[in-house]
Amino acid sequence: MTSLRINGRMLLAGAALALATQAAAAAEGPVALAAKSFSTELCAPKDPAAVADIPKAVSGFTGYEQAPGDWLALPDASPLKGKRVALSVMGLGQPFFLAIKKQWEMLAEKYGFELKVYDGRFDAGTVQKLVDDIIADAPDAVAFAPLDSGAAVPQVQRMLDAGLKVVTYNVQPAQVVAPRVFANDFAGSQLVGCNTARYFIEKFGDKKAIIGVVDLPSLPQVQDRKNGFLYGFKSLVPTATVAQSVDGGGVIDKANPAAADLLQGHPEINVIFGINNDSSLGTIAAMKAANLYSPEWGVVSSVDGSEPVMAELGSDESPLKAESGYPPYDFSVATFNLLGATLDGKSTKDTQVVVGYPPIKPTAEGIEAWLSRQYPR
Repeated sequence: MTSLRINGRMLLAGAALALATQAAAAAEGPVALAAKSFSTELCAPKDPAAVADIPKAVSGFTGYEQAPGDWLALPDASPLKGKRVALSVMGLGQPFFLAIKKQWEMLAEKYGFELKVYDGRFDAGTVQKLVDDIIADAPDAVAFAPLDSGAAVPQVQRMLDAGLKVVTYNVQPAQVVAPRVFANDFAGSQLVGCNTARYFIEKFGDKKAIIGVVDLPSLPQVQDRKNGFLYGFKSLVPTATVAQSVDGGGVIDKANPAAADLLQGHPEINVIFGINNDSSLGTIAAMKAANLYSPEWGVVSSVDGSEPVMAELGSDESPLKAESGYPPYDFSVATFNLLGATLDGKSTKDTQVVVGYPPIKPTAEGIEAWLSRQYPR
């Protein structure tokens, strides 16, 4: 009897502790919980076997060492002064590339060069045509944003053969053809995976985590994002399983129906990772349409850090509670400096600059600090 009473007291105490934990979580609110669990550090795997089969980074085939130099510092003067500069973007329908355009417009005004922006509209045919247009226009320097790693190789080579000075940024071509600026997509997404898991544990305890991914499988860079996220999340929640990855196309009008199908086909999912903000915003819209939009549903996370997603990150009503920033200011300044060095003959096709993926603290102060630097108003 003594043993049973002791066990009974232990069970009651355990239940009381669990209820107290849930009550404390409810009192703090989702944003406060996300801020409490937030970290700038990568997480080590609790069970190495849980992450052993996740592919490692593939898009950074040249490694992640960068050329010496302070690539994020604004110089006193630039070799681009008085020059004609072509800037291509994957698509101005995305907040990230709108911010890139605005950052470059400010650089053009500050350093006195003529800027022409070419919009790829996330369409392979449009990108091919803008390459033709850039060659015909014959600018002094080109900052080119590839849409596809493989197609970028002949596209860049054609511009180089026409005598143009070219650097690439964002998506890295599948072969080394020109100086480039890119990010470590695996490590950046690994960090958001860690923070997603930290929040999930803080809010839901040992509840089974079932993951869905709104993906863009055609880009190696994006596969690094997906796999980095899974590595980070499963490092802390090794029992998590992946229900399905769906192709959201990387744009909101495709991501929304893809996420709707994912939610309908797998109602057990309680974690969704969007490979960019169009993917996560498409997911949020699908959740609202299905009456699933609630922090009690689970957790949504992504990478980019655009202004529309910051409204979700800072809201206690939203399930989106982890984000790593894909920094348009950093990409713009690094590409601007590398293009100047290329025009000056101070780079080679092997020169590369690697941009970081800072996690965004889900507080008003953390969100404002991120937006004020990266997204000009």
